[in-house]
Amino acid sequence: MPARRHTRQRVREARQDAYRSLILESAQRVFAQRGYDAVKVQEIADEAGIATGTVYAIFDSKQELYRAIHRVNLEELAKRYAEIPGDRDTRDVICDRITVSTRFLIERPDYLRIYLREAAGWGFDASALPRVAADFTDPALYRRGVEHGELVDEDPELLQSLAMSTGHVILYHWLKDGMRESADELVERIRAHTERTLFARPLASDPAAARARARR
Repeated sequence: MPARRHTRQRVREARQDAYRSLILESAQRVFAQRGYDAVKVQEIADEAGIATGTVYAIFDSKQELYRAIHRVNLEELAKRYAEIPGDRDTRDVICDRITVSTRFLIERPDYLRIYLREAAGWGFDASALPRVAADFTDPALYRRGVEHGELVDEDPELLQSLAMSTGHVILYHWLKDGMRESADELVERIRAHTERTLFARPLASDPAAARARARR
């Protein structure tokens, strides 16, 4: 009997996990299309092909579901950030973060649309970041870059905001213009704009090296 109960419990948990993934995927598509305020939970249930009650059995509210979308995506991005060595030149760390975050977001255009709606003001006030996204800010990195002369002699918080805003604006136009640029092209464009805005000493022009950096 205990073994049978354990099996039933595992089946219930597997079923709930499957429903949770289905609901998150469906909600992400609907929120991307229409925005948070316009969407009703019934629409998400219809998109998933399940009853509204099934959604509420897993997520207490629309707000909880919306936050879960951010949490799942940003926790995955945080894992990729954690793989970037931080004990190198500021320039290298920033460039690698641009590459990782850009590739991550363009692989998920639905989430990118949600992310950009939320991120509209983050470049102006990083304190407005939700906690799960605030983990991506690193004021110490920008302070170190200014102190070591790698970044322009400016307020480090301003430089961090400029770095965030640059990526957001370029990604917005990439979406608006039909996502025509490849990942390599988009990464290199964001890096080039960041280079001109933040870095004190431009890298030597080397197309081969640029392509190698974009592939990292």
